[in-house]
Amino acid sequence: MGRTWLYFLTAGALSILVYDLESNWVVLDAIYLLLGLGSVAAILVGVRLHKPRNTTAWYLMAVGLFSWTVADATYNWYRDVLEVNPFPSVADVFYLAAYPILAAAIGVLIHHRRQGRDIAGIVDSAIVIVSMGLLSWVFLANPILDGDEPWSSRLVSVAYPVGDILLLAMLVRLVTTPGNKTTAFRLLTGAVLLQVAADTMFATALSDYSRALDALWLGSYVLWGASALHPSMTSLSERVQVDAMSFTTRRLVALILAVFVAPAVLVAQAIAHVDLDTWAVLTCLTVLFMLVVIRMAMALHAMKLSFEERVQLRGDLTHQAAHDALTGLADRAAVLDAIGAALHRGQRAGTSTGLLFIDLDHFKQVNDVYGHRAGDDVLIEVSRRMRASVREGDTVGRLGGDEFVILLEALPDEQEVVALASRLLKSLRRPIVTRTQALTMSASIGVAFSLDASTNVTQLLHEADVAAYRAKTGGRDRAEVFDETLRRELDEQTEIEEALGIALATGELVLFYQPIVYVSTGTTVGYEALIRWNRPGHGLLEPDAFIPIAERSDLICDIDRWVLRESMRQLAAWTEADPERFGDLAMGVNISGRHFAEGRIIEDVLLTLEDSRIKPSRLVLEVTETVLVDVPTAVSHMSALREHGVTIAIDDFGTGY
Repeated sequence: MGRTWLYFLTAGALSILVYDLESNWVVLDAIYLLLGLGSVAAILVGVRLHKPRNTTAWYLMAVGLFSWTVADATYNWYRDVLEVNPFPSVADVFYLAAYPILAAAIGVLIHHRRQGRDIAGIVDSAIVIVSMGLLSWVFLANPILDGDEPWSSRLVSVAYPVGDILLLAMLVRLVTTPGNKTTAFRLLTGAVLLQVAADTMFATALSDYSRALDALWLGSYVLWGASALHPSMTSLSERVQVDAMSFTTRRLVALILAVFVAPAVLVAQAIAHVDLDTWAVLTCLTVLFMLVVIRMAMALHAMKLSFEERVQLRGDLTHQAAHDALTGLADRAAVLDAIGAALHRGQRAGTSTGLLFIDLDHFKQVNDVYGHRAGDDVLIEVSRRMRASVREGDTVGRLGGDEFVILLEALPDEQEVVALASRLLKSLRRPIVTRTQALTMSASIGVAFSLDASTNVTQLLHEADVAAYRAKTGGRDRAEVFDETLRRELDEQTEIEEALGIALATGELVLFYQPIVYVSTGTTVGYEALIRWNRPGHGLLEPDAFIPIAERSDLICDIDRWVLRESMRQLAAWTEADPERFGDLAMGVNISGRHFAEGRIIEDVLLTLEDSRIKPSRLVLEVTETVLVDVPTAVSHMSALREHGVTIAIDDFGTGY
């Protein structure tokens, strides 16, 4: 069914070819009648076949083409049967009636395709039509009106170019209306152009009446019918979401040529030494001048709007690039830039800068229990309350997850920042209504200040983070200020962290092996590797003195790998020395949550087992139950290790974690 239009087009072309070769007037009249009625039938079939949403335009086309077909039959009956050629006649009534009907059909298509008011398209069409109207007046209408024929004949003769101008005007408006230019659109455009070309050639006597003119008129019938049969005819009467037509180079050239039609007519008449249609040309030039001024004003206005839209878009993109998509707050990069700029201004002005680090308490439980949409609602509301609590000019940002910062500049009093932290805590305690229910939240807030010119972005942010960590470990729902005590603790932690790195490289870390014994039988079933640090000048340090510090960085992963390698090496050595005693014993190794979150944990374990040649079942990885809660990837990593035969044990179960 999709090729019906092509079959119709081919049959029409063959019929036109037969018409050019045939001389029997009965056959010629029959071909004219068949192609005319065929085009009408094709439109009706196309509407029924493709079921366009808007059918009015196509039915109007069918009526218009039927009027032309009746006019053709009437004209042929006068000429071939009665052997007379009256003018005007009943045939002219049907011919002329078709023009406004077909113009109305195209107008309906324009109405359905148009997205709102396209004033620019109307002005462009008007410029072209005024120019075409001038040509029609100079070369067609005016010579006819100046003739010797009766007024009735002259008026009817003038009505034909007027009808062509009307059709052409609607076609130009259709072409300049935004929308898809499909095959059906091109076929319809070709049909109108063939009709106008044939009428113009006939009226201007550019060609003696011949089969060539009939071929153009018949071709118009065929193209009109083929456009209705093509599947894309449905899109001709549908509005599509496209931008308004831009002021393209092709469109500009067409308008320039249209504007120069008037002076070109004067030059042509002067060269041909004929009477100048001065009043017509001046009228046309005046109208064209006004239309061009209007069009240029509209183009300038469109350029201004386009520029403003680009500026707005650039601003929006800049804002989006520096702000969190969910909350609209400054993102991490923007926050760091703002802190750096604030410190620089404070150092020059001698003023203090304050930073609040806000970490929501138990936020992960909101996502786990109520879902991420509820979590998003909480983050959005928390952000709103933070913005409402700060001064104008203060920076509120989201570092990621449930971590926020507030930057305050030119502080008259450090107590003002502490007071803000208290207000924030009170504000966050108010219930937050999500999509499902009301939730009560709290936060741990750390406060830090720039003390002197040596303070940098990393240091200030780290100090506020450390203060927030102390607030969280101190019971949550509270604020802590980074003071000298914390500074000393931080310095000590930094010192310990640096020393731990050296300890790993120099062999200061040692392992002790605690037997695991069945109480009922007294049988040893395994050992647990316990790390100690033989720190020079400090003696043998327990894990509590350095493991929590190591866990705040990736250093803990390096320590875990060392413990794995050393414990498996020791187990392999014991087994080789006394297979009967140690051959079936297991070794328990503590693994931190930070290491378990790494994708390398599986590779680290399997590589260690391979190097030591220890069966996977003899390795017991001990993790605290918090790892299962706080590390999203923990379960999948545990499952993968269990599939390789490694045993997993929950350490310190039920002791408060």
